[in-house]
Amino acid sequence: MPSWLRLAGPLVLAGLFLGTLVISGEHQFDLGYSTAKAQGDKAVADLREQYATDRAEAAQDNLLEYRQQVTRANQAEERFLGAQDQIATLKQQLSERIAHVSTQYRPAPGAAAVPAPRFVVTCGWLRDYNLALGADLPAPDACRAASGAQETAWPAPGSDAELLESGVRAADILAHARDYGAWALTNLAHLNALLDVHDKETH
Repeated sequence: MPSWLRLAGPLVLAGLFLGTLVISGEHQFDLGYSTAKAQGDKAVADLREQYATDRAEAAQDNLLEYRQQVTRANQAEERFLGAQDQIATLKQQLSERIAHVSTQYRPAPGAAAVPAPRFVVTCGWLRDYNLALGADLPAPDACRAASGAQETAWPAPGSDAELLESGVRAADILAHARDYGAWALTNLAHLNALLDVHDKETH
């Protein structure tokens, strides 16, 4: 057998072996790549599904919380509107009684009603009444004319002018108390409604 033929046999075998190794390696690479890609795709799909589930749960929780807030706000509004109706009813009842209770009185139980004595409100009393309520109101005409000062000025404390009659009647004071009370009760109803919504949100 020629020597080149003897040498060719192992080379052919080595070539076949190397070819088999290359083909096997490529196959293993392809198999490993496809396995890793499938695992990666599945992990990404699982992650996307988890994110979608988390988003759906968060949206459901947010919707539930929003509905609870709307319910609390509606309940607070109903209570506030009910309070406003009560305040309006009270204001109307007071308006109907002001003239009656400020113009006549009974000197004794069972006695006939007689005209009430004249109710005198001095300029100084009216100024201090307004100050006590935090009302920065100008002096009425009778007090401005008596003081001889600027239009908005009141007679000075302790002056003769502050003891002059202001022209304000008992009915005027009761009407003012009615309006001031309605304002205060409305503010209280607002505050209670806000506190009620806030307390339910924090508990």
